[in-house]
Amino acid sequence: MKHHRLAKSVALAIAMGAAATSASAKPVVENLTYMGYAKWGNIYTDNDLHNDGKGERNDVIRATGGYGNYRLGNELNWWEAGVKADVWRDGEQYWDTTLMLGSGEDWGDVSIIQLWGAGHGLFSGQEQASIWAGERFYRRHEVHMIDIKYWDTSSTGVGIENWDLGFGKGHIAWMAPNSSADERSLHHLDARVSDIRLSDSANLTVGLNYLFAQNSSYDEDDITTSGMMLSMLYNQGWNYGHNTLAFQFGTDALAGGLMSAEGGSNRKYNTGVEHDGHSWRIFNHGDLNIHDDFAVMYSIAYQDKNLDNNDGEKWFSVGARPQYQWNHFMATAMEMGYESVEAQNGAGTNDMFKVTVAQIFQAGQGPWGRPSIRLFATYSETNDEWMRDGVYGEATAIKDSVDEWTFGFNLETWW
Repeated sequence: MKHHRLAKSVALAIAMGAAATSASAKPVVENLTYMGYAKWGNIYTDNDLHNDGKGERNDVIRATGGYGNYRLGNELNWWEAGVKADVWRDGEQYWDTTLMLGSGEDWGDVSIIQLWGAGHGLFSGQEQASIWAGERFYRRHEVHMIDIKYWDTSSTGVGIENWDLGFGKGHIAWMAPNSSADERSLHHLDARVSDIRLSDSANLTVGLNYLFAQNSSYDEDDITTSGMMLSMLYNQGWNYGHNTLAFQFGTDALAGGLMSAEGGSNRKYNTGVEHDGHSWRIFNHGDLNIHDDFAVMYSIAYQDKNLDNNDGEKWFSVGARPQYQWNHFMATAMEMGYESVEAQNGAGTNDMFKVTVAQIFQAGQGPWGRPSIRLFATYSETNDEWMRDGVYGEATAIKDSVDEWTFGFNLETWW
């Protein structure tokens, strides 16, 4: 109910703003769309060391130093809600505005996570192209099962997208992200070509990202001030599901990979520290619909980050989530995942194994049916042989192992 009232309030604000414009501007409020996402529930643990023995987990199960998490029965609470509306129109030319709020468990931390507008039909001969500016989720690519957005440049920016190139659609943006290691202003240039048709069921997306600090003068000579990343995504659909194969190569400030994930987001932009080097990574993920009542989500990922200061790592992740549908609204799923992280300096290898069984009540059949209410139980094993002192510190050897049972419930929904 709170989220519904919030969406109505945001819609009213947009409508009032449009009505306040001059008559010659032809204000409208059309194509009003509510949108949002929420995951909410509780996870309980038999490990008294977590959360000071209060009985609940306040973090996710993953390999130390890794990226993401196998999310079935293993994700923190979050919600986001907003509206999008056309607010000005003159024939085929129109402007829309998007406003979205979001927060975790602390309702006092509600903040604007998207606020941007776009003009459509402004370029002669390019009716599908638009120019935009503001704070937005920008053309993100993710592996849902492990909760990783592996190509995420979302921030404040300005750009032109959906420019018809004949063989695909072009997109170019100038973004202004926050630095991860100091407070110097960053400039981020993002150029992509998407929807390169390879066949009736396959397409290709390619992109180049370049990041640099506005003030690149440091007392130390080895501080990283810029970086580059090349991305290529091959999407294939067929009668039994779909698959995405992604390859990325990053250097220096973008050797961390533009990834938004548990454990990865604070390594997204690596300027202001010694981080010269390179990395390459592969993601292969999708779903396989074996039968009307049986489907499998899967993911495999690998990254080799090799840094000049010897503080990189090799990360590997593989897992699957088979789901059997009892009827149109009830299913049972089992998620199995393994992750390992090997320190570049030889300090050791951290790994994690997790298996979760969940009874699911959902709207519609298949692994993408939402809303979804889940009752789950998880067994996990984590083994740590190294850890860092902070985000960029040197890997040092340790010894720690945890076997743990967790259980709980949650809701996941989007609209």
